[in-house]
Amino acid sequence: MPFKFVHAADLHLDTPFRGVAAPGPLPGRFQESTFRALTRIVDLCLRERVAFLLLAGDLFDVKDRSVRARLALRRELARLDTAGIQSFIVHGNHDPLSGDTGTLGLPASVKVFGPDWEETDVVREGRHLCRVQGISYPDVEVREDLSSRFRRTGDGFSVGLLHANLGGAEGHANYAPCTAAGLGARGLDYWALGHVHTRAEHALPGGGVAVYPGNPQGRHAHESGERGCVLVEVEDGGTRRRFVPVDGVRWHKLELPLSGVGTLDGLVSTALEAVEARCASELDGHAVRLTLTGRGPLHRELARPGALAQVETDLRERLAQGHPPVLLESLRDGTRPELDVEALRAAGGFSRTLLDEARFLAESPEELARLWEQEALGSLGQRLKRLGVDVLATPRPEWVVGAGLHGAESLHEEDAS
Repeated sequence: MPFKFVHAADLHLDTPFRGVAAPGPLPGRFQESTFRALTRIVDLCLRERVAFLLLAGDLFDVKDRSVRARLALRRELARLDTAGIQSFIVHGNHDPLSGDTGTLGLPASVKVFGPDWEETDVVREGRHLCRVQGISYPDVEVREDLSSRFRRTGDGFSVGLLHANLGGAEGHANYAPCTAAGLGARGLDYWALGHVHTRAEHALPGGGVAVYPGNPQGRHAHESGERGCVLVEVEDGGTRRRFVPVDGVRWHKLELPLSGVGTLDGLVSTALEAVEARCASELDGHAVRLTLTGRGPLHRELARPGALAQVETDLRERLAQGHPPVLLESLRDGTRPELDVEALRAAGGFSRTLLDEARFLAESPEELARLWEQEALGSLGQRLKRLGVDVLATPRPEWVVGAGLHGAESLHEEDAS
């Protein structure tokens, strides 16, 4: 019997969005965005008439979940309950079971998995659809591979619901670490994962699939682009998966080349046009980190004390008045002076020596390693390690090339001034 379900994770309800400062309605729209994303997930479930909803951990932003967040979750799950749609929940590191006060009940159709492995049969209209297995974090830190407790118990479609770090994904605490081989060995058809906020699918040995839907609402510039959940259609033991955006406020990282832009008003109008082209009008709002790039006459103007901050203030006020409004998270200067590197090298002098030495080091791993082993740099590396800063074994070649170019640019600017 074909059926559908929705897989979502990492709602982080009631995220505070500290540091989001802007005039007008934007702060309120950010504050409501995680709740509105949940509402859109439930709307999708109702519209598609799914059999159930899976929520793979971190429903709340903090262990001591707010009353507002708990009430919102209950209200939305009650909408599904009224429609005869079940919900399955596991808790993760942000919302472990130890943070549940037990003072708010959920509808009878909601299954919250406890700290031990459990399996539930999903039956609809008297017919068995599938099995859902799950386990929640008892407390914040779980270092055990919880997936090892899962197992296929019979024929039919089987789902594993788990908050975990598959393959040691960077940027996320290595809680409930697991591997693709380990998941595949458990024999389940679909692993509904949470914890990693970037959407991803992993084909598993044996034919199963592990899916991260990503978080449904981006919360900072490193969570840019569309955010949402996954609609899964099951037929004949296989799945068709479709990502569905549900975010109301979207984050963007934009680079704006300034080559050919010679005036400040040209910079402002170019920036406004670029942001407007990227920011969809159907959303509640947007947030943008804008980096200026390229070489041109404005580099010297932007380098003046306070100039970049003043342009940023002007752009922030203009963007906040748009429809939908846009938060300028930051304006960053990555421009370079107008500089003909080949002409500079051909002219000789110290700039040529600096550029040639940087290129030689970048193309010679042995010399680059020898440079890093010099007493002064080695001592600096040891001091950084004591401060808890990760230090590379050797510097990257592109860094050396960039340092040479930066030095040549500085010399050029001094000569021009």
